[in-house]
Amino acid sequence: MSNSLQDHDVVLTINNDVSIYTTENQDILNVLWQSLRFRDRNYFHNRRYKQKLWDGYIDFFNKTSGKFLTGLLPEVILVTKHHNLKISYNDKRTKTNFAVESIDKDYLKFKNPSLDLHDYQVDFVNQIIKHKRGVIYAPTSAGKSFIMVSIIKSLPPNTPILVLQNRVGLASQNYEEIKSWDIPNVGCLWGKEVHPNIITVASVQSISKIENFLPKIKVVIVDEIHDMMSSGPKSVYKKLKGADIRVALSATPFKFGEKDKVQKYGVKGFFGPVLKTNSVESGILTTKELQNRGILSASKGYFIPVKSPDLPHDIYIDAVTRGIAENNEFHDMVKEIAIRQKGRTLILVDRIAHGDTLHKMIPDSLWVQGKDDSATRKFVIKELQQSKENLIAIATQQIFNTGINVFLHQLINAAGGQADHQIIQRMGRGLRISSDKEDLKYFDFIFDINPYLLEHSKKRIKILTEQGHIIKEVTLDEALIV
Repeated sequence: MSNSLQDHDVVLTINNDVSIYTTENQDILNVLWQSLRFRDRNYFHNRRYKQKLWDGYIDFFNKTSGKFLTGLLPEVILVTKHHNLKISYNDKRTKTNFAVESIDKDYLKFKNPSLDLHDYQVDFVNQIIKHKRGVIYAPTSAGKSFIMVSIIKSLPPNTPILVLQNRVGLASQNYEEIKSWDIPNVGCLWGKEVHPNIITVASVQSISKIENFLPKIKVVIVDEIHDMMSSGPKSVYKKLKGADIRVALSATPFKFGEKDKVQKYGVKGFFGPVLKTNSVESGILTTKELQNRGILSASKGYFIPVKSPDLPHDIYIDAVTRGIAENNEFHDMVKEIAIRQKGRTLILVDRIAHGDTLHKMIPDSLWVQGKDDSATRKFVIKELQQSKENLIAIATQQIFNTGINVFLHQLINAAGGQADHQIIQRMGRGLRISSDKEDLKYFDFIFDINPYLLEHSKKRIKILTEQGHIIKEVTLDEALIV
């Protein structure tokens, strides 16, 4: 096929990372530019916007150079064809081939003879083998680690692979999981652990230590992509020019219910479209579907009203401080609920001071926060996985919002919040099945003390109800006997 504009209206030069749209048709360039630009979240708080130096938009198509992120190729082609323009393709992407054409449910039985991969796990892996890029959208505790391991095992030996995540705890967990499947040449990179290898599991904060190696990476797998779209991770993606296989995983790939268009199109631009699965009619795997199958545990959610102190005029930050973190009546409620529970209980808090207070109030509770080292975190996580005694652990929400595998009987959200991805991820922490639990009891609060906190409480109820969880508003006395 000729690449000359004399024969075609448009030439698309496709690279692993950034593609180029060449045409003399200025109208289509303007259409694509207008179609692929979105207002940044909270743009109106930006100093440059207030000074009228920026209009608040982020452009995903450069109408001057014709450049755009290759993951947006389907959108660009669709718009071009809609305008009846002829396209010539100049595909310069590298071709990293998989070692297998497809997998089946028995793919990991070489190590665990009793393990049958679920149909959606097989489907997602086979789509990556076929398309070589995409976003795997699957609920928390759906077994994304098996998907990741299957993808890695499906690649030829000595393929340079980077497994990237935002948190050391998640990096350590993924490293141990991959190593456990007898996959050779697996290295780690976080904190003081600087042992890169052909396959490197890294925290994004430590990636500068192997910066010269990044262009040689052929496969990038990013876990919990919703947590990996700030400027730091994006600067890494831009350096992975040799990576033609690009995979992102998350239970909530798009933040704020897809309302953050900049985040959504950034994810798609770097990694490609969300992959649909044939295992469910809608194509999107849901928590409710996995609960109905018995893959995730059932859940019962209880929301308890908090009536004091009355803070009708506090701004949001002050309301969180006085109404949650420093609210002694609320602390007493959380304590009473926690000490009545049997089994493993996790309390999530937003502020260090809040966690400190609850830790002092609840004898023998475990308390883990951001400053704690990996050994402390591993100990708490192990206790939340294996303890046969009644156990109460307190943790800052950032540690347990994403990716950490624990087996809970109760989850108490004492951190508030309203963001869709955070609420879904938090609930997901407790949905893993274990032999000593029937369901998850989730406790949350309706803060009827401040307009902001009340609105957020209602938002949490709405999000969890839409996810298919059974939610009931109860008094404190009722919550103590459920």
